[in-house]
Amino acid sequence: MAKHGFKVMDSDIHVIEPRDLWQRYMEPAFRDRAPRFEPIEGSDFEGWRFDGKVFPAFFDRPERRRLARVRKDKARVRHIATGRYRDPAEDLPGNDPLAMLQAMDREGIDVAIVFRTMGSHLIAVDGLDSELSAATCRAFNHWLADFCEKDRGRLKAAALLPLQDARLAADEARRAVRELGAVALVLSNHMVNGRPWYDRAWDPLWAEAERLGVPVTFHGIQMAYEEHLGRRFMDNFALAHAAGHPAACSRASPACGRLSSRPPAAGSRGGCGSSTSAWRSSATRSASR
Repeated sequence: MAKHGFKVMDSDIHVIEPRDLWQRYMEPAFRDRAPRFEPIEGSDFEGWRFDGKVFPAFFDRPERRRLARVRKDKARVRHIATGRYRDPAEDLPGNDPLAMLQAMDREGIDVAIVFRTMGSHLIAVDGLDSELSAATCRAFNHWLADFCEKDRGRLKAAALLPLQDARLAADEARRAVRELGAVALVLSNHMVNGRPWYDRAWDPLWAEAERLGVPVTFHGIQMAYEEHLGRRFMDNFALAHAAGHPAACSRASPACGRLSSRPPAAGSRGGCGSSTSAWRSSATRSASR
């Protein structure tokens, strides 16, 4: 499928998590605390509920739902105008690997690094039980491995890691890469529990990434309950998105410089970067496995 002799890689293609993912994949010990998709009280919207909170963050507020409706309506108009579909019901589902491969064929994409969508919203919460966060990540990574199993030559998993405990994150990184075939590790671009990414407490994760030889990526979320730039723009989707993604990633990038000045075992050989930034060569090597 190479274009003009070049292979094309999408370094940040997204799944849409199925509504029953965590009910099916969560370990029995945590299943009664698993994320659930359900109606949002006082509205005609549905969303995720987890550990006493609604996701996307603050989606139980009318202003957030209004912006979601505007975004959805604008997307529908644009997609119909460009011929993506005649009716939204015809759109390819984001939780079906065969549909993803079909979309990749349309776009001429040879290989895709497959990222989470709602998964990182659920775990990017200050004070979340670290064991529950790790179990949520394990369930998602198991599901994503099954998703990518449809064509492991083209679909490459980026593993979701818990953000509350560096050693649990290192454990899940090792398991996801060695047992499930993940080729990258995903972290949030904003702090959780007030701990910056260059904090020495995260050294176990950087050391594990170095041993595994996989890249660490930072990927933003538009809104979060803890300290987050997007919270300044609750009533403006464009500004919230710009603040939550490129602006927040620019805040995470200094961590890369601080890490790169340490001995090799303290920083990932794959490098750190936003999922929208150019990947270092090791990321391409990982994807070629």
